[in-house]
Amino acid sequence: MVNIVSVLKMIIAELITFPIGEGTSLSKYVKAAIKALIDAGVKATPGAMSTVIEAKTLDEIFEAAKLAHEAILKLGAKRVSTSLKIDDRRDVEATAERKLKAIN
Repeated sequence: MVNIVSVLKMIIAELITFPIGEGTSLSKYVKAAIKALIDAGVKATPGAMSTVIEAKTLDEIFEAAKLAHEAILKLGAKRVSTSLKIDDRRDVEATAERKLKAIN
C-alpha cells in the first residue's frame, strides 16, 4: 500500500499597488486594497512596503490583485500602479511562513 501525503501547495505573491498623484499619505488607499484582498479570500500579510498574498490557484492571485487595484480606483484615484511578483512552487509545501522558517 502506498502512503500518499497531501502537500499544501500554495502560490505566494508579493503585491504592491498604490495611487499616483494622490499626495504623500496613501494609507486609506492601502487599507482599501488590503480589505479587497481579504474579501477575495486570499491570505494577506501586509508589510511596510508590500503585501504578501497566498492562494491555491493563479486565478485566485490574479483576481485578488485586480480587486485590490480596483479598490483604489473606487476611492477616486485617477491613476494606479500595481506590481505583482509570483512564486509558484508546486513540488513542496509552499507557504510564506515556511519560506521565513527556512531563513531563520
